[in-house]
Formats: sequence, structure tokens, C-alpha cells
Amino acid sequence: MTTATADTAMPEQSTTTSDQGPLMDHAYDGIREYDNPLPGWWRVIFWLSIVFAAGYWVWFHVAGWGSTVDDGYRESLAIYNDKKELREAADARDVSEEMLARSAADPKTLAHGKEVFVQRCASCHTENGRGLIGPNLTDGYQLHGTTRMDILKTVRGGVPGTAMLAWGEQMSAPDVIAAAAFVISLRNTNVVGKEPQGAPVEPFPR
Repeated sequence: MTTATADTAMPEQSTTTSDQGPLMDHAYDGIREYDNPLPGWWRVIFWLSIVFAAGYWVWFHVAGWGSTVDDGYRESLAIYNDKKELREAADARDVSEEMLARSAADPKTLAHGKEVFVQRCASCHTENGRGLIGPNLTDGYQLHGTTRMDILKTVRGGVPGTAMLAWGEQMSAPDVIAAAAFVISLRNTNVVGKEPQGAPVEPFPR
């Protein structure tokens, strides 16, 4: 690092020394510079930074000895997905067509399911399920599957590539079941709304 000083006179060819160090021989537009080397601690940090960067590159990107942030994320995601499959398998053991049919006929479950539906699902399906971004849930058509369990699966796991979220990752299992039961209860109530989507399905057996 050098310190500049203004000198209106023509530069001298010999080097002079002041309290700020020796003056350099060259001059630019009457400006001369002191020859002040960088502090030793600065140069040490500079070279250590270069050595560290080279070591980091070799350690992580050449030899592959270290684990990068991306590696850690992929490992955590794999663990999460494994546990997710275990949770879904455990939930599936406790839920059946018959259990969903009972839930869809239970006033208490339906009341709770409607609350969850209005809070979480109305932005896409409207409060009465007639459809907006998502399909009309009150007609005799179903986009994904044909059964009550298919509806539960859609609510819980979502539909990749669409606006349908995997609510099982954001809500408790009872809330998911209650919301699915409310959706099941909407089938064939035929509220005027969005045109049918999916395939026609038979009414759910009682």
C-alpha cells in the first residue's frame, strides 16, 4: 500500500525519506508516493486466505473428503422422506373406507372438517366446495382416484405439479382426516360452480 502526496515542483530523481517512509522515484501529475509496505499481519492473513481457499477446494471438490451444505441437505431430505413413508404407512393402518364413511356421517367430525376446509382449502375450492382454482368437489366427478381413500390420499399427499398442497405435512392426522371426511360429504351435493373435471364416479356406498 502506498500513500500519495502532492508536489507542485518537478519530481526529483533521487529518493528522499520522511517520517512516512521513503519517496518513490516516479511521479504522476506532480503527485509522488511514499513507499509504505503492507503490514506484516495483513500479508500473513492474505496468504493464509489463499492457502485456506486452495485447501477447501481440494478437500471438498477434488478429494471429496468433506460434506458440503448441499450434501447435508440431500441427506436430511432422504431421512425426512424415509420417515414420511413410515408415517403414512402407520396412518394407513388406522384408516379405511369404512372409517372414512363413519367420519363423513359424524356431525362432530364434519363440523371440525368444515372449519379446517374453510381455513385451508377455501382459497382454491371456495367455502362450499364449488371450485375455483381447484375442481368442484360437489359433483359426481373425481380427478384423482375413485374411492374415499383416494380423497384422503390427495388431501394428505397433495398433487405434485399443481396448486394442491400436501396438507399432511402441515396439519395433524386428525385434521387431515376431518377435512377429507368433509370433502367426502360434499360428493353429489351438486352446488353450481366450476365445470366437472376428471372422470365420473359412482356415489359412495353407504
